[in-house]
Amino acid sequence: MEITQDCSSLRIDLLLIVQSQDKQTESEQRGESSNNTQDKAVLKKPHSTRHIINSYESQGSQVRVEIHPKNSRPQLFNRLLDPQGVQVQPKNGNRNGWEQCPQPSAKDFYAYPWDRSNLKSMPVNLKNFEKLDAYATQVGKRNTVEELVSVLLKVARTDLERVRVIWMWICHNIEYDLDVLEDKSKRCGDPSQTMLTGKGACEGYASLFENMCSLAGIQCMKIGGYCKGHSYVVGETFSEETNHAWNAVYLNRKWHLLDTTWGAGFADSTSNTFSFRYNEFYFLTHPALFIEEHFPDNQNWQLLQAPLSLKQFEGIVHRKSSFYNAGLIALYPETLQVETVNGKATFSIEGCCPTLFSFTLNKTEKPGLMTLTKNGMQLEVYPQTTGRHKLELYTKPYNSTKECYDSIVEYIIHCGSVDSTFRIPKDLDAIVGPSWLTEKRRFLQPSCHDPVINTQDGRCTVGFTLGKRNMVLATLHSDQIKPGDERRYVLQTVCGNRVEFRVCLPQQGYYALKIHSCTGPGMFECVCNYLVVCKNSEVAWPAFPKALQNPVGPTALMEKKGLLQPLHRDPIIYASNGHCTLSFTLREDVAILTAVLCDEASLNDHGEKRYVTQAQRGNHIELKIRLPQEGSYVIQIFADSKTSPTNFEYVCNYLICFCRTDATSSELTTIPQIPVGSGNMVDKKGFLRPLQLGQVINSTDGRCSLCFSLDREMKCLATLHSDDNRWNKQMERRYIIQIQKQRQVEFLIQLPRAGSYDLRIYADSRFQPGNYEFVCSYLITCANPEAAWPAFPNKLQSPVGPTALSEKYGLLHPSHNEPIIHCNDGQCSLSFALKREIGIFARLQSDEVLLTEEAERRHVIQVQRQSRVEFHVQLPQCGTYILKIYTESEQGNFKFACNYLVSCVNTQVKWPLLPMELSNPVGPNCLSEKMGLTRPSHLEPIIYTDDGRCSVSFASDQTMDIVATLHSDEITSEEARRRHIFQVEKEGRVEFHIQLPKAGTYVLKVCSKKRSDLSNIYDYACNYLLCCSNGKVRWPFFPMRYSSWDPSYELLEPLSGILPANSEVRFRIKARGLAAVSVKGKGLHPLNFSSDGCWEGKCRTSGCKDIHVLVTNNLNKSYALVLSYQVKCGAHQGQMESSHSY
Repeated sequence: MEITQDCSSLRIDLLLIVQSQDKQTESEQRGESSNNTQDKAVLKKPHSTRHIINSYESQGSQVRVEIHPKNSRPQLFNRLLDPQGVQVQPKNGNRNGWEQCPQPSAKDFYAYPWDRSNLKSMPVNLKNFEKLDAYATQVGKRNTVEELVSVLLKVARTDLERVRVIWMWICHNIEYDLDVLEDKSKRCGDPSQTMLTGKGACEGYASLFENMCSLAGIQCMKIGGYCKGHSYVVGETFSEETNHAWNAVYLNRKWHLLDTTWGAGFADSTSNTFSFRYNEFYFLTHPALFIEEHFPDNQNWQLLQAPLSLKQFEGIVHRKSSFYNAGLIALYPETLQVETVNGKATFSIEGCCPTLFSFTLNKTEKPGLMTLTKNGMQLEVYPQTTGRHKLELYTKPYNSTKECYDSIVEYIIHCGSVDSTFRIPKDLDAIVGPSWLTEKRRFLQPSCHDPVINTQDGRCTVGFTLGKRNMVLATLHSDQIKPGDERRYVLQTVCGNRVEFRVCLPQQGYYALKIHSCTGPGMFECVCNYLVVCKNSEVAWPAFPKALQNPVGPTALMEKKGLLQPLHRDPIIYASNGHCTLSFTLREDVAILTAVLCDEASLNDHGEKRYVTQAQRGNHIELKIRLPQEGSYVIQIFADSKTSPTNFEYVCNYLICFCRTDATSSELTTIPQIPVGSGNMVDKKGFLRPLQLGQVINSTDGRCSLCFSLDREMKCLATLHSDDNRWNKQMERRYIIQIQKQRQVEFLIQLPRAGSYDLRIYADSRFQPGNYEFVCSYLITCANPEAAWPAFPNKLQSPVGPTALSEKYGLLHPSHNEPIIHCNDGQCSLSFALKREIGIFARLQSDEVLLTEEAERRHVIQVQRQSRVEFHVQLPQCGTYILKIYTESEQGNFKFACNYLVSCVNTQVKWPLLPMELSNPVGPNCLSEKMGLTRPSHLEPIIYTDDGRCSVSFASDQTMDIVATLHSDEITSEEARRRHIFQVEKEGRVEFHIQLPKAGTYVLKVCSKKRSDLSNIYDYACNYLLCCSNGKVRWPFFPMRYSSWDPSYELLEPLSGILPANSEVRFRIKARGLAAVSVKGKGLHPLNFSSDGCWEGKCRTSGCKDIHVLVTNNLNKSYALVLSYQVKCGAHQGQMESSHSY
């Protein structure tokens, strides 16, 4: 081999067989160790150094040797390894010295496949690079690479910034040398030449980057291998020499990969041009993503924990950088080669945001159905021929101004058989069905979410809610439909902002239903299309009449022109006998003209008008149509123009279908009459199996009922209408009670007088909750002149009785399922099982009896035990009332749950208001248990007493203090509230002895607090209602108890707090642990302790106003006052109770 004088370097490819270290001779090992100590010799004579290959296979390793002049810099490696793998540091700042590049190890390796965590192999904040990037792109060429690096590094502080600034300069200043594509011998890897010419192939890009990093003190390697670049053909294998070069850079003690060639732009070999288009993706790319396009000749430089083989590299899907730049993260399938199943192949893509997609099969075909998902797409491809096909997927951002799509991935499809039964209409757009794209165009809440509509009878309906007012239309396309007839198989209706398209197919087949939105005068764009499939060979629907104009039926234009409350809200009127009626309410004096048109019948101008008779009563107009023969007709309605009364403007039109249904008819119509009563419209709105099948209801007594089964939970309402001049809008719902139980609704109607009434039924729209749509109507007649039913209360809310709403709010298993409760004595009870522990209350309302907000709750007693609540109602007088029940929501506020109608005709009923102090619920409840009151002696909330005395007790909790007070509207002082109750604790229970001052209704309130709480504040626990009707009852106070009175003491006598004057009174107190007990009158009278544990003695009341009982537990200490009595004169002795103990 000869080396010319001017040759700077020479590359030789060798196959080197390397033995394992344990086979080396001792002399070789000694030679290697001696070389480690001779750094200078290594630098001066690198060719004499033994090179160790750190990575090799057992069969051998391919190595590359470079021969260069002694004083020149090696081009193959910028850093050299010494025999032991130790880095050789430059001496005295000499850049010609180099240190070892560490080989990739376990810390550098990443898992495969990609974990979707980051597109890059290290965290990078691109915003921090904005100034750095701007500076790098503004720096021009320099005379030498060293000078260029020196200028670039002025703004770089870290190794990452040094790498970044070099990367940005190369990507924006070096273009791909297109001459190399034709002549590979022109490839040049000299960094200086690449910089000065501004051109280079991948070898030049990688060498320049390596050289500049070396000058910047960054460890960098040039990697060779295979790539899937611009000349790559999907599915090809790699067997020749490597075709690409890129770099690995050492940052933060780890290796990272980048490709400056692909980061700069792309070359087009067909036009022989290069376009600068910066691509951030190839800077520090995650190895699990980098391997999809780059396969190094040394598998260690894959930087993967489980390296891929070349065959695996050839078989994985080629996701281009545009795939990840578009925010896409995953696709299915992951394999390049895909086989069809029953003639179909399925693909899907997942991303991070809504994106537009497209596809081609074999560059020109589009035999598939693509649906856009929230952040991706799904695609079904149906190849039309067997064999090998190339599928290419494209994408672009939704808000992008560019029209072209970027190619993101390619597949090879192998089709073994073609699905001959499946056809895609040529007019069907690639993206099928509703998606976020249709929502962006303000087409919301589609009734059909599936992109493919299969119909058995050749009919289907598609609806949308329009986010903004706009003109819309739909067309039906297939090979069977003649040009110009695309709109004749679609009937369009509009109700508010809801638009529906009813489609009838002319025959079996595959059709494209395209929905368009107006973008300008006479300009429409397709916003959504469906594939409609029908395989029923018997389908043969005729086209709609040519004269029919969409939308059909009532429209906003009709209301604008003053035609309100149309009798027919459905666009199609079925007339089995050729007769039908249309009616409207006119907002003002409007003149109307009509025309009846038909394709089949020959109707002249006079005939169009002769088939319609017009009658007007007040502001109500009625159109009666009589059709000459069977067929489909269009009735067009015109109204006079406000600006020119002699000119009539189009308002709306209806489709009328005349098909006889009598016994002589050979064919029966498949759709029954809709306008009045039960029929197909009722079924379509979810009303099934009506109890009243006729259209007219005759009532003999002015009352009737109507019941429907519902196909789902829905809100309904009904209104009653009359031509009577006294009838107003407020009366429309006052004569109807609605009952709704699960999936059944019933309307109870009572008429105010004899006559004819129109009952109209509406249902809440499933597409626009809160808007009610007309369902059906009935004619109710009553000839009984005695019929005169009153209106139901204005405050009554429908539905009445228990409903699905009350169950939702936790009220289960009601005791009364009927909505009306009749009570002869003015009292009734109502109960529910509770789903959970909730707050609940009820109030009584009436239109006839004036009840304040406070009085509404003072006629209801609420009892709550465990999981059941009861309401006891007492009416103030006869009449009709509403019992409304409210429950507490999770947010803490109370919401209406249900109401009942309570009726009483007994004129003698007159229940008083319950005491103001009474709190619901009454009696023991879960709150009283929480407050320490358990095992109550009385479970019932109301205690009736004949003699004016009663006792209430609870199991006592040693940690709680319990007190009770007696309340009524006449007891106002706090002392009086406590003096009618005497509290005793014995045998683990606390007892309250009550003596009522007179007959009446009282409230016993029980409160408690923890004994550890030193304050004198007690919390409410529960209350009882005490009732006494004995007018002779006159019980005095109990003696006044003071704080020194221990609840364990028991007063046996006297129990009355008022003692007779000038009398000797016997005292008996049962108490233990006391040293002495005395009674203080005019003098001090000590009591004696008896064998039964009682303190006994007598005291005269002569000359005393008060008698006090004193106790002490230590004779050396003072006495404490525990009880106090009042002494009354003889006039009050009749009020006293004789000495008696409970």
